[in-house]
Amino acid sequence: MQQVPTDFYDKQKFEFEKTAYLKQAHADPDFTALEEDQLNRLDFEAFAKRYHGSQALNKESLGSGSIVYVGHVAIIEILDGKPFVIEAISGQGVIRHSYEDWLSSRPGEEVWHGRVTDLSKEQRSEIPAEAKKYVGRPYEFFNLDLNDDAGFYCSKLVWLAIFRKLHFAIDGNSDSKRYFWFSPKQLMNASRVQVLYSPGSYLNH
Repeated sequence: MQQVPTDFYDKQKFEFEKTAYLKQAHADPDFTALEEDQLNRLDFEAFAKRYHGSQALNKESLGSGSIVYVGHVAIIEILDGKPFVIEAISGQGVIRHSYEDWLSSRPGEEVWHGRVTDLSKEQRSEIPAEAKKYVGRPYEFFNLDLNDDAGFYCSKLVWLAIFRKLHFAIDGNSDSKRYFWFSPKQLMNASRVQVLYSPGSYLNH
C-alpha cells in the first residue's frame, strides 16, 4: 500500500454529494433519522477535520475533530516483476496503471509505503488480486458501507479487498456499515499496517 498527501475533495463537491446521498438514502429502510440528522449537521469543515485525522470515529463522536490532514491511499501489485497501482480516484473510478505512470502523474508529492503485517507473500498478493475485480467500478465517496462494492473511495477499496479475500477488517472493526468514512490516515495507522518508508511526520500528527 502507499499513501500520498493530496487534496482531492472540496466544499462544493462535498455539499452536492451529501444532498444527493440523503435523497437516495431515504429509500433505504436501514437509514435512520439519527443518521440523517447527523449528516445534515455535518458541514465540510467539520468533515475535513475528522476524515483527515487519525482518530477512530463512531456516531457518538461526530462532534469532535482534529487538525486537517489530506491523503490518498492505493494498492501496489507486483506482476512478473513489474509494479502496478490499483486505486479509486474521483472522476475516474477504480483504475489500474503502471507504478511509473502513477508516479509521473504526481510530481513533487511525498509517498509513504506500508504493508499488512503477519501475512505470507502469497496472502499479500491476494489483496491486489481482489482489488482488480473492481476495476471500472465508479468512485462513490458517499457510500458508507465498506462492504458494498457498487462504488469506492480510495481507502474503502483497500478495506474491502482485505476483508473479502483475507477475512479480517484491517481496522479491527468487522461491521462494514459505518457512521463516518474510513480515512487513508486511519488505514495507515492501523495496528496491522507496518510503515516501510516514511518521508516525514504526516502519519504521526
